[in-house]
Formats: sequence, structure tokens, C-alpha cells
Amino acid sequence: MSKQNLYFIAAIPPEPIYSEVKEFQKRFEEKYKSKEAFKRPSHITLIQPFMISEDSEPDVKKFMQDFVGKQTPFELSVEGFGAFGFHTIYAALIENEELKKLQKSLSLSFFKKFKVREGSGPSLRFNAHMTIGFKDLMPPMFELAWAEFKNKLYRRKWTLKYICLLKHNFKEWEIIEHAELKGEHIGETMELGF
Repeated sequence: MSKQNLYFIAAIPPEPIYSEVKEFQKRFEEKYKSKEAFKRPSHITLIQPFMISEDSEPDVKKFMQDFVGKQTPFELSVEGFGAFGFHTIYAALIENEELKKLQKSLSLSFFKKFKVREGSGPSLRFNAHMTIGFKDLMPPMFELAWAEFKNKLYRRKWTLKYICLLKHNFKEWEIIEHAELKGEHIGETMELGF
């Protein structure tokens, strides 16, 4: 029996958005003593971390290519920042029906095919976001950070062209598979202001 590894499935924004979100995460690490978000690639989680045997990894990659290859690219937009409770701050995505449908269909198909650990399964509540500070963000630091970010202007648009499979290598998360949405191309990354 092969060892179990930790994976998750996510949308990774293109440059320069990827690096801009990393800079926000770095600011949280340096100024607000919250380094957990900085340890991960900039991303929108589509399927939460799950454990699966290493032997199943090729099957997961094939599933990703087959499923994602049938999807059509679409535009995503970030508008400012949001927060969950008193512990998480994120770059907020404008609600997008195409992304919701994609996440729901991906999740249902994935969990039907791969019977992963007990208690996991399709998320009933999907709130697309890119985390910049969480988990280790202490309440006093949360208040300071939220005061800085709640009204900060940050707007970006891009076309979602890839969904990625990430694997934890016992030190960090690494992208091990890019699956391309192969429908008709509909736009380019645009900067709207910082």
C-alpha cells in the first residue's frame, strides 16, 4: 500500500496578480506576524486539501485533464478585500456564476470518482477568495490589518485558463499539474487600478 499525500485543487491567478497577492501575504508576514498564507501559492481553492494514496496521483491528474479540458475559459474579477470572522483577510472576488458552477461540478465529479477521507466532500458554501492573512493572525493584529485593508483599492481582471493540482511535499505546496480550460479564448488580463 502506497503512502498517503496531501493535495488540493485551485485556480492560480496569472502574473502580475499572482505576485501582487504574494506581496500582500508578505506584508502580513512582516507587519502582522501572520505567515501561514505566505507559505502557500496565491490561489482560489476549488477543492479543499484531501489525502489520497500516491498510487492514485496519476488518476487524479487524468481526471483533472479530462474534466478541465471540457470547460470554457471565463473572466474573474477581484474587487478590494474582505474578512472572515476575526482571523482571515482576503482579496475578494466578485461573485461569479461561472466559477460557482465550475467549482460545484468539479467537486461533485471529483468526490464521486475518488472516495477520499471521511468527513470531506463537496463544499456546500463556496466563497471564492485569495487569502492574504489567516490562521495565525491574532485578534489584535487582525484589527490593525483590517483597518489597513478594508478600504484599500485593489481591482484586477483576468481570464481563467488553468486549474492546478497542488501537492504538499512535507515542506511546502507545489503545483504538480496544470489543466487547461480548452474552450474558446475570451480575453486578456487587464489592470484596472491599484
